[in-house]
Amino acid sequence: MENNNSLLIQIAAFSGLIGALLTQALAGLFAYFGDKRKENAELKTSFRNKQMEIADNFYYVTGEKMNILQKNIGYWQNWNSSRSEASLDFLNKEMVKLKTNMEKLDIENWKCNLISLYFDVSLTNDRVIATNNKSKELYLKVLDITDALEHALPESKSDLYELYDQAISDMCNHYEQVYAKMSEDVQIVKKALISQLARR
Repeated sequence: MENNNSLLIQIAAFSGLIGALLTQALAGLFAYFGDKRKENAELKTSFRNKQMEIADNFYYVTGEKMNILQKNIGYWQNWNSSRSEASLDFLNKEMVKLKTNMEKLDIENWKCNLISLYFDVSLTNDRVIATNNKSKELYLKVLDITDALEHALPESKSDLYELYDQAISDMCNHYEQVYAKMSEDVQIVKKALISQLARR
């Protein structure tokens, strides 16, 4: 009988120990999953907040750049109405001013460069660099022809004006394509943000 009691006491003690260990293990497991869930929620909130910050910056910078591009196109398409050296010089100065504004926007708003990390935009950093290189190439062509016009003999200026006209047309077409891509990207970001807000 004593052996049975002793065995029962041992089983009860062992069961109590297993119960305590199991309770601790479950409590630890629940705490771990609770912490993980909390950490995931914090990460998602942090990501969403950063996404909103990048989107705000993107909207501002892209809107400003689109305005600059429109002015740029307007100035250069307007060159036809007055071909004097003075008007060409004025347009060149305006172009330099707009280019300076664009560069200032890029320097002061580096967050805009992060947009492709958070949204599926078409103008990724690589494409922006390629587009900027193309813009510089077209602009340099215009400057070269402008310089040639300033030093050309009167009888050869007519041919240079034709080349200048084509260079301006090529540059404006390029800017219009860039403007269209920027407009598409604004819509992509807008749709993604609306979708994010709808899921909250």
